[in-house]
Amino acid sequence: MRTGFGFFSYVFIVTTAWAALYAFQSQAQVPAIPAWMQPSFAEGSTTTLPATKERPVKHNSFIGSYTVVLTIHDTTDGFTQRLYLSAWQDSTHGIMQLELLRGLPHTTWFADIGSNVGVVANAIGRKAVVGDLKNVLLVDRLREPGKIREFAPPRLEATGKHEDIAGVPCAQYNLIEARDSMDIWTADITPSPFADGPAWIPLNEGPLNALRLLFKFGDVVPFRFALRPLLELEVIEITIGTTSAPPIDLRSYVLQKHTIPTVGEKP
Repeated sequence: MRTGFGFFSYVFIVTTAWAALYAFQSQAQVPAIPAWMQPSFAEGSTTTLPATKERPVKHNSFIGSYTVVLTIHDTTDGFTQRLYLSAWQDSTHGIMQLELLRGLPHTTWFADIGSNVGVVANAIGRKAVVGDLKNVLLVDRLREPGKIREFAPPRLEATGKHEDIAGVPCAQYNLIEARDSMDIWTADITPSPFADGPAWIPLNEGPLNALRLLFKFGDVVPFRFALRPLLELEVIEITIGTTSAPPIDLRSYVLQKHTIPTVGEKP
């Protein structure tokens, strides 16, 4: 009786210990993200990132949201492609979403500057990578003065035309660059809605290459520009001021932690 009791007690203790260890390991593998990001992902797929001590951070200068559409024309095959970029940000948080078709997200970027956490969710593979803001978003520098290369001050010639674009008064100019001329409409908005993007999205990556123009005009705020017959870009929605983060449904995405490859290992 004693032997049997001891054996079953031992089995119970061992299995309970293994179950606890498994639960601990499973919990440890669940990525921790800031609470405001969690509603976008499936319940139980994340844990809440503990509050961190206050530290100096670079705040976003523009508070609000906007959506732009970039239309690219293939003059050889007659093919037209549209890219939609939507952004929302407050002082230390940001979301950007790229759509190749309206309503169908391609890539979504989340940034929490205060906690130094970034998430990249890609529709290909339905995978979301969580990690250090600098590493996971491939941002080399967080808006250090003089580190973001902008265009030289553009040569603008006023046409005298004015028009409301996305509800904002805009003026038309001819942008002269050597022998080329671009039609550009600008808005008198300070700070620029596009001033902060280079701090937390990878402008050299994928389709964002085509949208880099939007972020490199410095104090000039482009609401529409056209380099005919190749491309046009236009702001189609903008909200200035504090709003709640937009609901984004990524519950079918698998989250994983970002890992830095060791020397000789492919990323």
